[in-house]
Amino acid sequence: MKRIFRILTPLLFTTCLLMVMSSCSATKEQQVEDDLGDFRAWVSNATSNAADRTEEDWKRAREDFKIRTEELDRKQENFSSELQQDYQSLKQEFQDADEEYQRSLTGEGLAEWEQSLLGQWADADSIDENNVREVYITFMENVRAQKENWTNEDWEMAKQVLDKLNERKNEISGNIPTDSEVKIKALQMEFHTLETAADL
Repeated sequence: MKRIFRILTPLLFTTCLLMVMSSCSATKEQQVEDDLGDFRAWVSNATSNAADRTEEDWKRAREDFKIRTEELDRKQENFSSELQQDYQSLKQEFQDADEEYQRSLTGEGLAEWEQSLLGQWADADSIDENNVREVYITFMENVRAQKENWTNEDWEMAKQVLDKLNERKNEISGNIPTDSEVKIKALQMEFHTLETAADL
């Protein structure tokens, strides 16, 4: 009887240990699935009404996304390949919605920024080889005058105005006098210098 007991005791201990480990594993997997389920619901809610959100509200959603993904990124080692794929798809879904939201803001606001920074030359068709130098000078005068309270988003909008101006310049570049080209290059460099300084 003692011999049987001695044989059974380690077996019972091993069986119990395996059951506990299995239970822990199942609990961990369930926790991961629950966390991902919460994230899925949050992404669905955040992206379903993105177009109706204010800039401040969307900014909070982006910060919330960053916090949530940082936490889930730390748990990725416990994800099955299927959950990993699901997680990456959810992240991409939010990032796509974010890009779409930023594009919608840009489309609405760019015309106002062009008017603010280019003045009478806000319409690109009005820019030609004879006045393009003056347009860049006007742009940089307005940048210098307005830049003090600009946020990163404001600098991004100003950069988009400059990008459009550069595109127009490239369309007419064959006929621009050399001295104007030199002046324009200096003004472009000044803008990038100011933008970089604002980032620091």
